[in-house]
Amino acid sequence: MPMRRVMLGVVVVAMTAVLAGCSGGGSTRDASPSKSPTSPLASAGVFAYLKVQIGEDWRQTKSQMVVMDGNKKVGHSAPLLLADRPIFTADGRYALTMPSFLDEVVAVSVANGKTKSVPCKGCGDRKSECQCQTLAPIGGSRIAWLDGNHHLVITDLADTSPRPRRTDVTLPTQDGFLDQRVSPQLIAGTDGAALAAYPETSKTGFDVIKQAYLVTPDGKPRRLRPDRPDSIDEAVFSPDGTQVALTGNQEDACATVTVADVASGKGKTAPVSAKPGATCDNNDVYIDSLWWDRDTTLNVTFQADRENTTAKDGQRRFEGGRWVDAGVPQTGEVRQLNAGTATIQGHAPGTLFIRSDGERAKIDTDVRYVTAAP
Repeated sequence: MPMRRVMLGVVVVAMTAVLAGCSGGGSTRDASPSKSPTSPLASAGVFAYLKVQIGEDWRQTKSQMVVMDGNKKVGHSAPLLLADRPIFTADGRYALTMPSFLDEVVAVSVANGKTKSVPCKGCGDRKSECQCQTLAPIGGSRIAWLDGNHHLVITDLADTSPRPRRTDVTLPTQDGFLDQRVSPQLIAGTDGAALAAYPETSKTGFDVIKQAYLVTPDGKPRRLRPDRPDSIDEAVFSPDGTQVALTGNQEDACATVTVADVASGKGKTAPVSAKPGATCDNNDVYIDSLWWDRDTTLNVTFQADRENTTAKDGQRRFEGGRWVDAGVPQTGEVRQLNAGTATIQGHAPGTLFIRSDGERAKIDTDVRYVTAAP
């Protein structure tokens, strides 16, 4: 994922550090994880989350990715500096995260909890813009990123010793601000394809940040034309890969999400918090998480810009071409699992619970992100 996302997460964690003492304030009546193999919690589903240990400053803040199968811990990474949101390979066999300032991917096997790391060197002189935070799943247990020459690089985490393999697929650079060249990044992936875009940076021109390409391992990148008015900084494919949701923040604009059809490349845009057709003099809300649940419902969580708007934090779902309230507390986030739900309760980082068939268990505190396996 883009470095911008990583640093934004750091800022959010730092600003909410004063709340860490109350983030674990779940009810004492909540059941601890059940040890019974017949408990519904044991089969709730596979998920991964990021536990954040806040230090005196961002350099001392540590993150750890934890992988769960229901209420059973499968495995975890070592403590990492500023790791980003966990993602899964398309086949759900591996959970992975990307530590900041390191050219490597850290993955945990869902089958046995073992950890492995994969180098992704070859960044040339692109510095932080070429770290592995820009990788994406691209089918099976394979992941992909772009090297310093904008070639698509693929590695398979299922290999005994995964090694990067450069393909012949190349993404174009674009003209940016003051004649600077802007490099593409992979910001999302699905089975057999990834999405490349040009997230907003100091070099980016307005026309560049609205461009996106569908990338396959053995074909020429295809330009998508979703008719999105704002930047494309983040994206997520639907479970079946036929749609992709695009978002990004533009100054002096209402936050929006564009849902594009992958086959045609065309999309429709809807405001997340503002009423349809409304205009904003400033950013109204900032999108925190965007994901599709297993039932193909698109969800978003966001935080209000309290200096410029009367909006409130919340979670919404996409229905009938517009965003509607998801009925989740303002400080919460609820995601579907295979046979239950995972909930982060409280300000980020918060307390993680899972629920399945009427049973509920507290899993951990100081949790920043949770991701369900596909």
